Amino acid sequence: MEVTDSERREAHALAAAFAATLDQRDPVALQRDWAIPAAVAGEIADMLDSYFTAHQALSLAPLAQAFVPGKSGRPAVDVYATSGGTLGLECQLLADGKPGEAILHLEMAGHDGALQLHYKYIGS
Repeated sequence: MEVTDSERREAHALAAAFAATLDQRDPVALQRDWAIPAAVAGEIADMLDSYFTAHQALSLAPLAQAFVPGKSGRPAVDVYATSGGTLGLECQLLADGKPGEAILHLEMAGHDGALQLHYKYIGS
């Protein structure tokens, strides 16, 4: 299954909104805004602390640059169709606008005509 430009843009918008919540470094906001269980929200906060300092602003690459292959040949935001019919995302988190080593892994599934975000993990 091919990912459409519309799906790619919608997935980027949701992932960017999630990254904005990550930037708050507030487990309660993750629970409230994204239905992340308390224990997982705490793990996310710990994981962010292992990659970034508290004052660094976290974000994703802007839409205009998100899908352009970088030096490694991979885009900063990679959206792909999974065999289960969902969209998978691997998003390089930016710290103060510069690429970091942390990769945000998400999954998105259609629900009532819109995509719904599901957090998977943060890794390198």
